[in-house]
Amino acid sequence: MLRRKAAIVGLGGIGLLVFVAVTAPWIAPYEPAAQDLANVLAPPVWDGGDWAYPLGTDALGRDVLSRMIYGARSSVLISACAMLIGATLGLVTGLIAGFFGGLADTLIMRLGDVQLALPFILIAIVILGMMTERSPVHLIVVLGIPAWIVYARVVRARTLAEREQDYVRAAETIGARPLRRMLRYVLPQVRSVMPAIALIDLSHLVVMESTLSFLGFGLTSPHVSWGQILADGRQNMVVSPWLPVLPGVAIMLTVLCINLAVEGMRAQVEPRRRWWSTRWRRLGPRETQPGASALSATSAGPATASTPSAVSVPGDVLLDVRGLCVEFPAADGRVVQAVRGVSFTVGRGKILGIVGESGSGKSVTSYALLRLLSAPGRVSAGSAVFDGVDLLGVPERSMRRIRGRRIGMIFQNPVGSLNPVLTVGYQMVEAIRTHRDIDRRTAVEISDRVFRDVGFADPAHVMKQYPFRLSGGQNQRVMIAMTMAIEPELLLADEPTTALDVTTQAQVLDQLRRVRDEHGTSIVIISHDIGLIGEISDDVVVMYAGEVCESGPTEQVLREPRHPYTQALLESVPRPETGVTSLLRSIPGELPDPAQESTGCPFAPRCTSAMDVCRTHRPQPLTVSPAWTAACHLYTEERTEATRR
Repeated sequence: MLRRKAAIVGLGGIGLLVFVAVTAPWIAPYEPAAQDLANVLAPPVWDGGDWAYPLGTDALGRDVLSRMIYGARSSVLISACAMLIGATLGLVTGLIAGFFGGLADTLIMRLGDVQLALPFILIAIVILGMMTERSPVHLIVVLGIPAWIVYARVVRARTLAEREQDYVRAAETIGARPLRRMLRYVLPQVRSVMPAIALIDLSHLVVMESTLSFLGFGLTSPHVSWGQILADGRQNMVVSPWLPVLPGVAIMLTVLCINLAVEGMRAQVEPRRRWWSTRWRRLGPRETQPGASALSATSAGPATASTPSAVSVPGDVLLDVRGLCVEFPAADGRVVQAVRGVSFTVGRGKILGIVGESGSGKSVTSYALLRLLSAPGRVSAGSAVFDGVDLLGVPERSMRRIRGRRIGMIFQNPVGSLNPVLTVGYQMVEAIRTHRDIDRRTAVEISDRVFRDVGFADPAHVMKQYPFRLSGGQNQRVMIAMTMAIEPELLLADEPTTALDVTTQAQVLDQLRRVRDEHGTSIVIISHDIGLIGEISDDVVVMYAGEVCESGPTEQVLREPRHPYTQALLESVPRPETGVTSLLRSIPGELPDPAQESTGCPFAPRCTSAMDVCRTHRPQPLTVSPAWTAACHLYTEERTEATRR
């Protein structure tokens, strides 16, 4: 909240400055050059002066307040126009250099290097010193053109990254011309950084314009600027000390307001900089799902050391998640409910599979457990008790000791999870030594052993390789090897077989089983492939639209699914008993908008067995058998009542 208030103050100051600059001819008591020789160096009102001259007069009898108002007009006009010139030139040259590269990039960047090597203030003094009459246009050109390189460097860097994105390459494959790709695909992503840079440049230009005027190379009469007023006041500062102080304060406040506005703008353009992005995000109590733990009304940051973290759970349960809710506030004020009241348990030495189509909240659930949610995501309710400790309530320092050492994570994209500029061996040794108190030689020996365990015939060769030199399957085995070396108690595997061929998938699953069998590690494997989950997991959780629709022992759930969504998932997967002539079933429709509140079952619009009660009442989990639940009205009392009516 502090940053938001500061940004409002900054924007208010800029608005006031612009208002004064625009209305200067109407609000200034006198013309800036008007003289009253009978009131030379008249003091301001707080020093016994006359209200006819609230800020006093200078050595020529000119009203200081009027000159300050017209000085704001000159400073705003010159700085804003120079900023626009520099921003336009920098945006165009940066886009061209970054998108086309080659000779254009070399020429533009070398020209910028030459300009940066030359002292700007000296060049400006030489150019302006040759002019006997200096108008605002002269200063706008001198200040604006050299500013292009600041924008060009930032825009070029962003363009280099954006032009390699898949959506830009996809546009190229369908025949989009380079100019269209640059303007329609790259420019919208790049221009978001321009406002913040422009405001920073604006504050710099205000200071530079005042500096040139103070040195005598600014505007000439009858124009007036703050730097000119400051220079005139310096000559009489012994007699009238307020004369140099007033323009100095005006310059300082202007720069301060601009910088405050920049911080607010960056918080809007870059959500990760918002106030909640620098701390563990949890909300106060709200309407929670059944079983969700209430949160402190004042808890916006990490739990304190006095927060009770030890929670009692059955001895055979390693992780107990109850009523987990995750939401993402949107810029327009809406709240996207990504996870709603998710509950499940993971037994010691067991494998739990979480299955559901893309967008069902599987990965968000795993990130929430490790408190790795990207801003502005936050946990709004629930608990996640790991070996007696609530992961959502412990301080961040304690959580850092749990991540990696006791809970490991295999991300969906193994190549992106490994540092491309460090060798695989270096990263492996670093990970081991971070969580285990051993020397480097021992860490290398452990790395060699676990690499052999995951199927690498020549570990020494693999450890010298960079991640981009290995295949997707090899990188995935590297991630599994890191997990085996650290020996966590719980492993979260997010889509570990995505984009891998069938043979490599089988190898990865075998390695996960070995981790479980040899180290007793509990595993939570996330996938959209219900067939894969059925092959490896002991228990399964089926998620849809951020909710658990069915959970229980894998064999029972897949043999006799209760929820229509689970049935639809199984019918969309080829099975040997169905024969080659059977058509696979597709699920009509699409996932509901998570930003829209729904009153009934989220699967009702796509369900072939939907009833009226499904659209008006959200089903609660019903116990089918011990450890087996299904949230469906087909097996609740509401169905009986609806049938009677």
